[in-house]
Amino acid sequence: HERPPSKPEQTSQMMASRRASAAFMLYLSCAFLTAQSDAFMSSSPKVLQRFSIPQQSGHAATLPSCPSKIAFSPLALKTRRSNPFLLSNLRASSASPSSEPPKPLDKYKIEPVGTNLPTLDSPKVAFPALTAERFRHPLDTRATRVLQRLFPFEFLLRQGLGTVVEQAMFLDNLSTAVRVGPNQLPKIYNSLQEALKILNLDLPVDIYVKQNPIPNAYTMAMQGKKPFIVIHSSLIELMTEAELQAVIAHELGHLKCEHGVWITAANILTVFASQLPGIGRGLGEGLQGSVMRWLQAAELSCDRASLLVAQDARVVVSVMMKLTGGAASYSADMNPDAFLRQAREFELESESSWVGREMKRQMAGVLSHPLPVVRARELDLYARSPAYRRLLQGGSALEAARQAEAAGGKGPRASEAEARAQH
Repeated sequence: HERPPSKPEQTSQMMASRRASAAFMLYLSCAFLTAQSDAFMSSSPKVLQRFSIPQQSGHAATLPSCPSKIAFSPLALKTRRSNPFLLSNLRASSASPSSEPPKPLDKYKIEPVGTNLPTLDSPKVAFPALTAERFRHPLDTRATRVLQRLFPFEFLLRQGLGTVVEQAMFLDNLSTAVRVGPNQLPKIYNSLQEALKILNLDLPVDIYVKQNPIPNAYTMAMQGKKPFIVIHSSLIELMTEAELQAVIAHELGHLKCEHGVWITAANILTVFASQLPGIGRGLGEGLQGSVMRWLQAAELSCDRASLLVAQDARVVVSVMMKLTGGAASYSADMNPDAFLRQAREFELESESSWVGREMKRQMAGVLSHPLPVVRARELDLYARSPAYRRLLQGGSALEAARQAEAAGGKGPRASEAEARAQH
């Protein structure tokens, strides 16, 4: 009597049988695919000619190239049984050229220029009697008025800390950046002078260009003796001339509203309040949240200053859009109108749910700048407001102001800059 196989032996025999079956099926599949491939290639010389596949054996010297792309109809993709039928459904894109571009989906249609953002077709105007209160954001106005009551603290801040900070920043910019002037990057210099004239800002502002891959710009002025604007080189490459002037005007808005002084004062008060025993921590956190909201409102005020100089909302929104997701390689294909529609969609979606409202509230407490879509929407509303229209109607022609200035001699800012350049 033969001994019956044990359980491990049975398992081993079953695995060997399965491996043999799998190998046999794999052999049959390879043989079938090889036969089908040979039949397809022999009966389809047009395909070989179409893709320039080398006929000789061995490895090709170069990869196969395609002179023009082809498209497959859905019916041809579904049918796999007949090679001639597949070839008959190949449609070369060059065989039937069309002069009309493909029609986009309704969701992504681009509206004509001018249907969303207001533009000013007439020449630019200047605002000879412009004050910061004429364009400040309401929240920025309220916070500034509260701090203006602390006049002794403001005086000490300007005369004490302001002197040291301005001198340190001046030396740093002078040693690590390129200063713009009449003979150094004159286009940027002329944009600065025009923006100063429009905003009625009589300050000897210097612009410095620093090498930095992150597109950014910032300003600082505590005493007002050495105000400056720093622009990163990557920002200049990303923006057009009009957009770069809008960036300069945004920074001039900070100087016009003296945000450097008041925000510094608010931060110092917050630090002092947080050191108080007992309620200091809670009081400091509450003040910090208020300061962050004020910082965001200050940015909205400066966006308005940017609009007053550009006098075209599309230019300012384009700056926000490029700083959000732009690059020099495809900036010409970006559309500020589409970005504004995105901002409107965010406004509707965020206000229609508790999640959206809570997200906006949380971001308002930690971000120093408003969300880009929020800034675009706020600027759009201000550009359509009666207050902005009244400012434009009360302005004077910029070209006439230039001629009057040329007839009366050069201003102090231009004279000082040219003297530095000659020296």
